[in-house]
Amino acid sequence: MALCLYEQKTDSIRKMVESKMYNHFLFNHIESPKIDDDRILMLLIAMEDTGIPVERYKHQITSAILVQIALDIHDKVTLQQKTLTERQLSVLAGDYFSGLYYQTLAEIEDMDLIRTLANAIKLINEYKISVYRLDVSDINAFMEAFKRIGTTVIDKFCHHFQSTRYIQLFVELLFLKHLLAEMQKFSKGRYSILFEGLKHFCLPQKKSIPLSDLSQRDQHSLREICSRFIDQSKKTMMEELSRAPELPGILSGRIRELTINYKHLAT
Repeated sequence: MALCLYEQKTDSIRKMVESKMYNHFLFNHIESPKIDDDRILMLLIAMEDTGIPVERYKHQITSAILVQIALDIHDKVTLQQKTLTERQLSVLAGDYFSGLYYQTLAEIEDMDLIRTLANAIKLINEYKISVYRLDVSDINAFMEAFKRIGTTVIDKFCHHFQSTRYIQLFVELLFLKHLLAEMQKFSKGRYSILFEGLKHFCLPQKKSIPLSDLSQRDQHSLREICSRFIDQSKKTMMEELSRAPELPGILSGRIRELTINYKHLAT
């Protein structure tokens, strides 16, 4: 598929997602959710060899994106960041987008994918419980659960269609982007569940101290620890990229751009 065609299809699906998710009342009161074009592109690449008609898989990809948006909105509901009204509206918005994914797949009578994505949501909620309650044995188990929160939808989607050629690369790319986003949040003084976990396991004597009240030395220490995970993720992703010579150039180009600028993005 030519680069221009990937861009056209990505844009088409983004517009489909936007048309389904727009709710005037909700977006007057909460921040409009962001749509990840890279995630759409990965799903497009995964569907390329399935033989499924384009108009059908556009609906299937749209449903997966709506599920991810719903999960991401629910993630933003934290006591540290929002008023009670904003939290309530965010929960409502997350539920609203979850309903849209059911509706989208019901339109094309794809009950099998509904079950697959419902299972993904169940697993992600279990991972979230482990992460938010810090109910894991060590830092590596915490990071694995954190990784699965952002990657289970695409993992289950690709396995559903038996299109797993690039799945490890997709998972690692999403994980790296998630790590960088959390590093940015922490560097800007915003609450980060990732750094809460890093503090819990790496600075156990400071568990009860809010992240924002940590000393500059301790904050620097946490950033250094996160940077090591970022570097490892980047290394893993580049190893996966080297094993994917047939990956469409539009995605490999974005990956290389990310790896060039990732240190800047982490500040």
